[in-house]
Amino acid sequence: GLGISAELAGSSISGNASVLLLEYSLNFSYKHEKHYLRLLSGGEYIYEDDDEVSNSLFTQLRYNYFINNKSRLFAFTQLQSNAILLLERRLLGGAGYRLNLIDIKKDTSKRFELDLSAGLMQEEELLNRTDLPELEKYYTNYTRSIFSLVGIIDFKDKFTLVNTTYFQQYLKNLNDFRLLNETNLMIQINEWFSVSIDLEYRFDSEPPSILKDRDFNTNLGLIFNI
Repeated sequence: GLGISAELAGSSISGNASVLLLEYSLNFSYKHEKHYLRLLSGGEYIYEDDDEVSNSLFTQLRYNYFINNKSRLFAFTQLQSNAILLLERRLLGGAGYRLNLIDIKKDTSKRFELDLSAGLMQEEELLNRTDLPELEKYYTNYTRSIFSLVGIIDFKDKFTLVNTTYFQQYLKNLNDFRLLNETNLMIQINEWFSVSIDLEYRFDSEPPSILKDRDFNTNLGLIFNI
């Protein structure tokens, strides 16, 4: 059937410091027999003392066709911008195949899954060239291979660990690749209270010259079920 979720969170400080933080997301999903369609979107805006610290936005449309319980085909398109990474626009379109390698379940209390995906995508990227050296490339249109490995460890009423690793390789240059690892740990304290920890590591072998080649982000959340 149809699923919808939305989130809006923010904080504001004024006085000796002026800070505005806004985070938002809006997601839709629809599943019918072997077809699964999702629209994922979200963003973040941080403004401090008359300076824009962060401004990012992404929207992704993803379609899955389930061949059987172990395998599926997928296709997606994504539009993204990120001021910190100098991204004016990153437009992606791709498709591939996902296979469930391991699926171990012990009654309903424990579960371990491991999925592998492989495919191709076209990536068009436009950078903000304001601070870039005059002769540096600011527009690219590359074909990349895409691989991902998703692992899930779930102990009911205790914790759930989800780890996803993405690898994207430019087909014409083996020295140009990107690696992203996301780890989410959800710890259930009791029936109404849980703790969420998110860790994200990103590596780009050939970033814009004024940026570092890696980022590490953390998030800590408290979840109340009422």
